[in-house]
Amino acid sequence: MRSHVIQYSVVVPCYNEAASLEELCTRLAAVFSGMGAGDRFEVCLVDDGSTDATVSMVDGLIAQFPFVRLVRLRRNFGKAMALMTGFQFVQGETVITLDADLQDNPEEIPKMVAKLGEGYDIVNGWRERREDQWIRKIGSRLYNGTVARLGGLELKDMNCGFKAYRAEVVEKLCIYGQFHRYIPLQAHLLGFKVTEIQITNSPRRHGTSKYRTFRYEGGFDLLSMLFIHRYGLNPLHFFGVIGFSFIAPSLIILGYLFLRHMAALFTSDPSLLLFNRPMLSLSLTAIMVGFLILLTGLVCDFFLHHHIRERMDDIVRLAIQTKVNIDPPSGKNRIELEKCGTSGPSRLEIISAGSAIGVGETDSTRTGGDTSLTGAGGQHRRGE
Repeated sequence: MRSHVIQYSVVVPCYNEAASLEELCTRLAAVFSGMGAGDRFEVCLVDDGSTDATVSMVDGLIAQFPFVRLVRLRRNFGKAMALMTGFQFVQGETVITLDADLQDNPEEIPKMVAKLGEGYDIVNGWRERREDQWIRKIGSRLYNGTVARLGGLELKDMNCGFKAYRAEVVEKLCIYGQFHRYIPLQAHLLGFKVTEIQITNSPRRHGTSKYRTFRYEGGFDLLSMLFIHRYGLNPLHFFGVIGFSFIAPSLIILGYLFLRHMAALFTSDPSLLLFNRPMLSLSLTAIMVGFLILLTGLVCDFFLHHHIRERMDDIVRLAIQTKVNIDPPSGKNRIELEKCGTSGPSRLEIISAGSAIGVGETDSTRTGGDTSLTGAGGQHRRGE
C-alpha cells in the first residue's frame, strides 16, 4: 500500500511508442517535482496491444521511476478502451490524459491544473498551431464546427488528447468505440463545466500517426451520443413521432388510392386502378425499409450503451492481460482474472483494497519462465 495520497494521475495510452516513453516519464517527473507534487503523482501507461518493445521498455521504467504503473491489454482495442481502462485504476484527485508521442508537451500541465482551479471540471487542450498535415487541419475544423452546431459545445480542438479532469468527471464517463473523440461533449451533456486553453504542439519525432486522415465513423458516434442524451430515458418520444409520421400519411395515401380504385370499378378506367401504380408502391417500400434500418440501429445502440455502462468493469477486466505496479480500485474487495497462457493457466489476483498486487504468469513465450510482479510501494520484482 502506498504511504502517500495520490493527487495527480496521468493516463497515457500507448501503441508502439517505445521510443518516446523514457523521455515522457522524465519530463513528467520534472513537471510534478516543480509543482511540489513529486511524491504525489502517478503515471499509468496503458499498453494497447503494442507489437514493438513498449512492454519491455515500461518494465525498465518501473524499476527506474516508482510512479510508473502499467496496464497491458490483450490486443489492440483502440484508444477509447485504453483510456477507460486507465480511468478504472488511477487514484488521483486530478486526472490528466495525453498521448505518448511527445507532441503534447507535459510542461503545459501546471497551466491546465491552474485552469481547473478556476471552477471548471474539464480543461481541453487547444492546439492553435498544430504540427500536422494541412488536410488533417481542414478535417479538424469541419469536425469541430459540426460538433459545436449539433452538440452545443463550442471548442476549437475537441479531439485533442491533452486534457485535465476532476476525478468525478472520469468516474461518470462511459466511452467506447470512437467516443474518446467526444469526451468534452459527453462531459458537457452530463452537466460538467468544460473549457479549453491554448497549448503548444510539437512535431512527432518517433514513429508515425496511428490514425487515418478521414474517419467517417465519428459522425455515427456523434449521432449516437446525441440520441442517447436526448432520448435515453424516453425513447418512445422519438420513435413514436417517427412511427406516427409514417403511419398517418400512409393511411391517407391508402385511403386516396382506395377511392380511386373504387372509382375505376364504376368508370372502367384502368389507369385509376390501385394495382397499376408499381412505382408508388416501390418508392414507399424503399423509404420504409431505409428508415426501419436506421431506427433498428438506434435501438441497438440504445441498449448497447446501457449494457456497456452496467458492465464496464467486467469489460475492462476481460480486456486486460497483465497489470504491473497498479493498486486495486477503491471499493473492490476481490477481483480474480483467469487467463490461459501458452504453458498453462495463469492468474492475476487483486486481494482487498490497499493490498499488493500479485501477478503469477507462466507465459514462457514472453518471459522465458514464471514471472512474479508486485506493485506494493512501487516495488518491482522479477524472478524465475
